[in-house]
Amino acid sequence: MFSKYISITYRQYQHYMREELKKYKIGNSDYPILFCLSNNPGICQNEVSRLTKLNKSLTSKGVKKLIECKYLYQEDDLHHKQKQKLFLAKSGKKIIPDLKNIITRWEKIILKDLAESEIEILYKIMKKIDQNSMAIK
Repeated sequence: MFSKYISITYRQYQHYMREELKKYKIGNSDYPILFCLSNNPGICQNEVSRLTKLNKSLTSKGVKKLIECKYLYQEDDLHHKQKQKLFLAKSGKKIIPDLKNIITRWEKIILKDLAESEIEILYKIMKKIDQNSMAIK
């Protein structure tokens, strides 16, 4: 039954994010790419997939969309001719704080009735659950 609540919360989060991201013309699988490149400028698309845990198809579609929206740009990798380095454009850098605020608001909403000690315990438990789920192949 625990999975039921994870699933419900995930669907609510997806709905919340979908609505909040509309004004930026991006979707739920696009913003993790922006965060990833904010922390790792100049990495290639495969590395973005690895770090975000998005499959290569979603990453490819997301990168294409974000380039079209002028949030990202790519440059040739001088050391590997077949690879492209990805970077946030000015407009991509500009929306990062907004995206962080959207997520912070979500967390405040869902954690509002929890004590700080409960939030710390929940965070530790969720990290363990996440690690355990990664063992499934």
